[in-house]
Amino acid sequence: NPEDLKQAYRLADAYRETRDYESAAVVYKRVMEADNTNYPLARFYYAKMLKMQGKYDEAMIQFSDFKKNLNKLPDQAIYKKLLKCEQDGIEMARKNDKPKDIKVLHLDKTVNNNHVDMSPLYFGNNTLIYASLWLDTLRYFMPGDTGQKAPVRQFYIAKRTGDSWMGTGPAKYPFNHPDINSCNGALSPDGKRFFFTRCIKNWKGETICSIYVSRKETDRWTEPEEVVEVNHPQFTTTQPAVGTESRSGAEVLYFVSNRPEGKGGLDLWHAIYNAKTGTFKPPKNCGGQINTVGDEVTPWYDMQTRSLYFSSDGHPGYGGLDVFKTVGELRTWEPVENYGLPINSYTDDLYFSLMPTRDEGFIVSNRPGGFSHRGPTCCDDIYNFRLLSFIKIGLTGKVLAIQDSSIYKILEQRLEDQKNVGELDEEEELIEPAKGAIVNLFWQNEASKTDIFIARTQVDDEGSYFFSLEAEKKYKLVVENFGFFNKTLTTNTLGIIRSDTIRLDAIYINKIPLEPLVVKNIYYEFGRHELTEPSKKVIDETIYKIMSENPNIIVEIRSHTDSVSSAGFNLKLSQKRAESVVEYLIAKGIKKERLLAKGFGKNLPIAPNTNPDGSDNPEGRAKNRRTEFRIVGSLDQYSDIKYEE
Repeated sequence: NPEDLKQAYRLADAYRETRDYESAAVVYKRVMEADNTNYPLARFYYAKMLKMQGKYDEAMIQFSDFKKNLNKLPDQAIYKKLLKCEQDGIEMARKNDKPKDIKVLHLDKTVNNNHVDMSPLYFGNNTLIYASLWLDTLRYFMPGDTGQKAPVRQFYIAKRTGDSWMGTGPAKYPFNHPDINSCNGALSPDGKRFFFTRCIKNWKGETICSIYVSRKETDRWTEPEEVVEVNHPQFTTTQPAVGTESRSGAEVLYFVSNRPEGKGGLDLWHAIYNAKTGTFKPPKNCGGQINTVGDEVTPWYDMQTRSLYFSSDGHPGYGGLDVFKTVGELRTWEPVENYGLPINSYTDDLYFSLMPTRDEGFIVSNRPGGFSHRGPTCCDDIYNFRLLSFIKIGLTGKVLAIQDSSIYKILEQRLEDQKNVGELDEEEELIEPAKGAIVNLFWQNEASKTDIFIARTQVDDEGSYFFSLEAEKKYKLVVENFGFFNKTLTTNTLGIIRSDTIRLDAIYINKIPLEPLVVKNIYYEFGRHELTEPSKKVIDETIYKIMSENPNIIVEIRSHTDSVSSAGFNLKLSQKRAESVVEYLIAKGIKKERLLAKGFGKNLPIAPNTNPDGSDNPEGRAKNRRTEFRIVGSLDQYSDIKYEE
């Protein structure tokens, strides 16, 4: 009976949407076997329900059969992507079936109940804030029935006692509203603003969520205000998370929305906070590296590692919604990684977050074993997880400033004694802590061959700095200070298996000289301007090295000759020699706008070309045949160094 099949298909959809995977699979199979032509998606969802019961082999067979008739679907482009995601997820699950060294603990009935418990967030002072619909009994409410008041989700509090969490009841903050669903909390970096979601139904019966904020004033929270500039009146805006932008340090609000111009379903979006106006800039989509034709939800941003954790059913996963991790910000992200077992399961896993100690955190899941009012997977519960193999790795050191600008001596030592730039005897130089210096930490991602900004810190009065690192990673440090050369060095945590602190040798930074700097040992053939191979090596170790480590400085290459030949010939020759150095540096990747070439011929000798008796002075002429480089400006950082006419 066609009408029976239609009702059966609707019933299967209802089972799926209420996450009764076993019942949904039974009914989808019945519809699929009765009329696969008119209900082609019945097979897709039948396979999906099998997968979400952990029946990967059976699910793969059904997905493969569904693929045979994919071209008959009107929206085949979408289902082609979803199908690939599901099949790739099964292949991944088969290969990665070994759980990580993580212990997942189900919180007790003082926190979880038989309904949905969600959005756990560490609130400081051994406090957990989360949202729940707390009912002692199962009650039914009819939409549109004004005779009875339907319950709403509210924020609740749990306190840590020893090694466990115990619920203490509703949160006594203004975040809760007696008639409006409230959930999904997020704290600003300074802990003084609490973002959260309130959801109401519009005239169409659609649930529209909006983000609100409450501010902490002394020991109380203010009445919440709507964050109007990020919300959309016709589409949902929910699940806020807070991060920062690496260059400016500006606060960034990440959130979930189904508004137009997304990639499909629910997407992650971001909006940058303008501290001067106290408002957010217009929201932008987080891009295709994260967002898919499926749903991306429950973001949480780890500012210490610049990692974004979120859940998605549009990336290959073990079941429905899986937890994923990526590194980056705004619209620039590294390829996402599935967090693996046991954080993920063949059901839905979401709301990942870490505690400040970083060795434990929370997730929400409807995996079997939770408290439920109907079926083993109907309702989400909160879980506390412990990273059993977690190690803490610190990085510390000092930045010292060489104040006398003796860059000549430094480079001479670099060439003659094979020392690195900045490797000097402290007793011979005026050295003091580099007050005001900034140390930038980058993660060197070998897979994408990119340096990902992680953190920035200003040294203390002693020139000291400290970072927290992750295990099995390579890092780059870039030290910068106004009026000084940048300094770059690398370190790594490869092979470290216990908590430890890496102590680096002191980093010396050198003052940028305003006077020209002679670079020794750059030679040319007599009367020629082409660089010799030994000269190229010298440039690599001096000018190129300094310009690479200081990507903002503008350099003038200055070439000089001795007095042999005419003034006109020497002027042209020196100009061509300076241009040869510039062309070589450009070929190695230095931007053209950072380089100037100038030849002076024999006009600026630094030693006599002849002796007092008129005889030739080879030593003097050798000194005059020189190449110099001079810092003449900056793209932005060293604004006090001006061009000299």
